[in-house]
Amino acid sequence: MTADPHAPDGLTGAADWSRRGLLRASALGAAGLACGRSAAAGPSETVLAEARSQFNHVRVSERGTVRTMYFVGDNGMQYIESRVDRAYPASLDLDYTRTMMAGFLLQPRPTRLLMLGLGGGGMSNYLHGRLPGLEIDAVEIDPEVVRMAQTYFDVPKDDPRYRCHVDDARLFIERSTTQWDMIMLDAFRGVFVPFHLKTLEFYRAVLARLSPQGVVVANLHNVTRMYPHDRETMAAVFPSTYSFVSEGGNQTTLVASADRKRRGAYEIRDNARLAQPTFDFDLMGLAARSYLRRDWDGAEVLHDDFNNDQLKAASERHNETCVKGCKYGL
Repeated sequence: MTADPHAPDGLTGAADWSRRGLLRASALGAAGLACGRSAAAGPSETVLAEARSQFNHVRVSERGTVRTMYFVGDNGMQYIESRVDRAYPASLDLDYTRTMMAGFLLQPRPTRLLMLGLGGGGMSNYLHGRLPGLEIDAVEIDPEVVRMAQTYFDVPKDDPRYRCHVDDARLFIERSTTQWDMIMLDAFRGVFVPFHLKTLEFYRAVLARLSPQGVVVANLHNVTRMYPHDRETMAAVFPSTYSFVSEGGNQTTLVASADRKRRGAYEIRDNARLAQPTFDFDLMGLAARSYLRRDWDGAEVLHDDFNNDQLKAASERHNETCVKGCKYGL
């Protein structure tokens, strides 16, 4: 079985947000929200490869021209990590990946990108192919995911401007001295993001690694109990945040900036026009899915449950499971 958490068709930034209660109920009833990514697995889907690691049960399957990387839960549920239509390899197949390009509406000309969470490399491959001068660092904790991404999803092995790092995202950030123009956060472990990648202390470490005009781009599920904690915690760290709803409606891309000067709608549209030649979908349409409405109730800001000198051990613990009770989870 494959998780299919997408909202009803047609819910956009101009939609009736009073439907959120109905949307929440339908999404949570969809037998899993993992990463907000959807697909329908069926008998005609062929398994190309399967591997188990310390972190994941990884499966790569193909139906026709569509190839998918899944993480498989203990209950057999498949959660989509990456998907590519090999008939259109230079395009983004998943709704949430297109929405995450909203970072370019605030920073249209990045030269250095940090991707936390590789999966099959869908977004990093797309940007690597379309921005010839972009330097990419992709951090993935699971060596099996990197191996399968390179074998089945055309992630390059020896490209000086597309570097894959097998590491915990928090440890990588804390050790680094590099500054990036764009940092994308998409380090899901099937149904959850490890707790040490959700806290105020983590976001402060990310903020310290941004260039002066840099942006952080986060993939958030706006129909989970995690979402209010995400919004409150990020708002406590970043001077400016911008919300963009996905085409399906149940995901929000949050773009956070170190710049205290807030960008208005006209500047966002100007940036869309500036960046448009890079992309094969409508950035003005994406800009129109920006919204200012507060779509969450107040929640606790999340803090590390460990001291700095315990980070390595804590990261190992949180990579195995979410915190007791999963207060920020589904």
